[in-house]
Amino acid sequence: MNEINLFNDKKDCCGCGACMNICPKSAITMEEDEYGFVYPKINTEQCVECGACKRVCGYQNVPEKHSAKAVYAAAAKNDSILKKSASGGAFAVLAEKLIDRGGIVYGAAMPYENGKLEPKHIRIDNKDDIVKLQGSKYVQSDTGFVFQQVRKDLQSGKSVMFSGTPCQIAGLKKFLNKDYDGLLLVEIICHGVPSKKLFQDFIESYGKQLGGTIEEFYFRDKSKGQGYLTRVSYRKNNSLNNKYSSSLSYMHFFSKSSILRLNCYSCPFASGKRIADIALGDFWGFHEEYPDYKESQGLSNGKGISCVIVNTEKGIGAIEECKDSFVLMDSEFEKAARHNDQLSKPSKYSPQRETVLDLYKSSGYKAVEKYYKKKFRKDIIKYRISGILPKGFKRKIKQLIGKKRNRNRVKLFRY
Repeated sequence: MNEINLFNDKKDCCGCGACMNICPKSAITMEEDEYGFVYPKINTEQCVECGACKRVCGYQNVPEKHSAKAVYAAAAKNDSILKKSASGGAFAVLAEKLIDRGGIVYGAAMPYENGKLEPKHIRIDNKDDIVKLQGSKYVQSDTGFVFQQVRKDLQSGKSVMFSGTPCQIAGLKKFLNKDYDGLLLVEIICHGVPSKKLFQDFIESYGKQLGGTIEEFYFRDKSKGQGYLTRVSYRKNNSLNNKYSSSLSYMHFFSKSSILRLNCYSCPFASGKRIADIALGDFWGFHEEYPDYKESQGLSNGKGISCVIVNTEKGIGAIEECKDSFVLMDSEFEKAARHNDQLSKPSKYSPQRETVLDLYKSSGYKAVEKYYKKKFRKDIIKYRISGILPKGFKRKIKQLIGKKRNRNRVKLFRY
């Protein structure tokens, strides 16, 4: 018998954990490499070489994709939902509706456990817990054995909404290996994921800079009412404090695609066709595409606007069921994709990646922080200026840019 090889190259594995979940002998574990990225490892003494792990790989055996049936710019009518959401609150609206019907919601949370923030998927059945799943999380979430829990819920007749990255959605679909009427799949428009270990080491380093221990981290916070800032809640001298920033090293390297998992640079899911019933993200460039739109009409870039791409009839039904809780505006896929590269192509490999990750491997996150402050001073200044500019001012600039581009498009059409 030949030993099973799950992948030939690290770029062929997304770390979703479907293979670990399907193994009948519990012979597969997810283990970190030198950069903290997780990959499956087979215990050959336990393995019976049934091949289930190969068949369940949604990354190498991509499930069916769907073209968009409808595209919306959307925002929750509930201001409380909007404030707690990174964009327009579309996820929370869908989750509330499903829980109201007695359903279960799965998504990425970041609880503080054993002295660390733990990015991981959790199961909730109470609306009060939706806030745990709200907000952007720019780090790979540990799915653990959640796929097995999802299957149990579906087999018991429960309605389930599962939210995750497209590769996690693909892994779940292959794991379930059948369609369930009660399952709603919601994928985020993903820009790639750094490792949990690198993120946790960044948090530890940043906490030391603040002189405390970070217990909460918000990648994008709206509470200041200006540009999107990161916010941390850290404990110092037995009191909980908040710190806002627009120039953190982790966020810089994430935005420049310098610390992503290797497969993210050749992601087969970053395209116009999607796997999930609904894809959610920010409607970047909304005011450029719709420069004459007035916030009084209901959608406000200052509060957040979601891009909602509906790919299946089940997705259409879910949005229809929630329409009274949304401000919805019909849009077009081309308008959304024009400002979101991951709707047409994967993140571009950064020449800085090897430098940053090798520094991290050899000298820890402290060396990465030092490198950032030394090499990217201009970027740090730019981030800080952008962070203090009022959103209204930046929105006006984008509207002017949008009107100019629209005029240029009209000219090109005429000629």
